Amino acid sequence: MTTATFDRARLSLPELVWPILVENVLRTSLLSVDTLMLGRYSAKAVAAMSLVGQYGFFIQLLFMVVSSGAAILLAQNLGAGRRHEAGLIGVASLALVFALSLVVSGLFAVGSGALLALYPLDPEVAELGGQFLRVYGACSFVTALGITLSTILRAWGFTRDAMLVSVLGLVLTVAGNALCLFGPFGLPVFGVTGVAVSTVFSQVVVLALLALLVRRHTSIELPVRTVSTIPTSVYRQVLSVGLPSAGENLSYNLSQIATLAMLAKLGTASLAAYGILMAVLRYVFMPGVSVGLGTQIKVGYLVGAGQTTQATRLVYRAFGVAFAFSTVAVLVVQWQHRAILSLFDATPAVLEVVSAVLVVALIHEPGRNFNTVIIPALKGSGDVQFPVYVGMVSMWGVGVFGAWFLGLHLGLGLPGVWAAMAADEWGRGLVMAWRWRSGAWKARAFVSSTPSLASADALEKA
Repeated sequence: MTTATFDRARLSLPELVWPILVENVLRTSLLSVDTLMLGRYSAKAVAAMSLVGQYGFFIQLLFMVVSSGAAILLAQNLGAGRRHEAGLIGVASLALVFALSLVVSGLFAVGSGALLALYPLDPEVAELGGQFLRVYGACSFVTALGITLSTILRAWGFTRDAMLVSVLGLVLTVAGNALCLFGPFGLPVFGVTGVAVSTVFSQVVVLALLALLVRRHTSIELPVRTVSTIPTSVYRQVLSVGLPSAGENLSYNLSQIATLAMLAKLGTASLAAYGILMAVLRYVFMPGVSVGLGTQIKVGYLVGAGQTTQATRLVYRAFGVAFAFSTVAVLVVQWQHRAILSLFDATPAVLEVVSAVLVVALIHEPGRNFNTVIIPALKGSGDVQFPVYVGMVSMWGVGVFGAWFLGLHLGLGLPGVWAAMAADEWGRGLVMAWRWRSGAWKARAFVSSTPSLASADALEKA
C-alpha cells in the first residue's frame, strides 16, 4: 500500500507518541539548560523569563486557535479517507494563522512595555523581560507558520519529521543563548536581547526545514495555490473547531499569567523558584503531555473511521500509562530533590521554597494526567466545547481564586499556590474522566462516522 492510500487509522499509538515524547523530553532538557544558563547569568534574568515565558507560551496558544482546529479536522478527515478535504483544511489553516500572526506581532512589538508595567516588578526584572518580549513578540509570525506546518506533518502521521526539526531548532536556540549570555571566544555579551534574537533565528531555520519536509512528502495534499478559491465554509469550520479547542488552553495560560502576577507580589525569590520548579517538573509531566498529543491524533483517526469502541479502550490504556509514569517520576524527584536542586545556582531561600513545593507536587502531578490525556482525547473526538466550560470554572474558581486565598490571603506563599493548582487539576480531571466514560463524545464528530473503504477493511481486521 502506498503512503498516499495508507489508512492512518492503522497507525499504533506508540508510533505516534514516541517521536513526540523524544521531542518533548529533549525540549525539556534544553529548556532546563537554558534556565541553568540564565541562573548563572543573573537571578533577575530567571525571574524575568519566568514571567515573559508565560507570555511566549500565550502567543503560541493564540496561534493554536487555528492549528488545534486544523489538527482535529485533519485527523478525522484522514481517518475517513478524505485526503482532498484534508488538503483544503491545511491550506486554510496556513492562511488564517498568517493573518492572525501579523496582528499579534504588531501588538507585541509596540505594547510589550505597557504590558509589563501592569506588574509590580523590580525595575531590572521589567527591563530584562521587555528586552525579550519585544523581539520575540514582533517576530512571532515565524513561530506561527512553523507551528501550523508542524501540526500538518503530525496529523498526516509524520511525527518523527516534526520531532527532528523541532530538536534541531532547540539545539540552535540553546547554542545561541550560550553565545549571547557568556560571550565565549572573545565575543561580546548580548544578554537577554541576544537570547531573543537567537530564539527567533532558530525558528526561521525550523520554518524553512518544515516547509521543505511538507513539500517532500508527496502523500501530503497541500494545494497552496487554491487558497483564494477555498470556500469560506472551510475557514469557518477551522475556526469553529479551533476556538473552543484552543479556548481551554488559552484559559489555562491566562490563569497561569494571573497566578504569576500574584507571585510577583511575593517577590523575585518566588518567581525564581517558579522557574526552577518548572525546569524540574517538566520531566514529570511532559511524558503525559506527549501521550495526550498522540492520543488526540489517534482518536481523531478512529472517530473518522467510525471505530469508537477502539477509541474508548485506547484512552483508558493511554491514561493508565501516563498516570503510572508521572507517579513514579515525581516520587523519584522528591527522593533525590537535594541532589537535583544542587544543580541550580540559587540562594538558600529560593531552594527552601522549591523543596516545600515539591511535597505538594506529589499530589499535583499524578492528577495532571486526567487533563493532559483525556482532554486531548475529547478534543480529538470532536467534543471541544465541554472542556472549555468546565475548565474556565475550575481554573479560575479553584486554581486562581485558591492561589490568592492560600498563597496571599493566608500567607502560605508558593506552596499554597501549588496546592490550589493541584485542587484544580484533580477536580477538573475527574469531571473529564466522567465525560469520557459517559460516551457523550461519540455524537460530536465533525466527519461522518461511515468508514471509508480503507477504514472498513482495517475495522474487519481489528
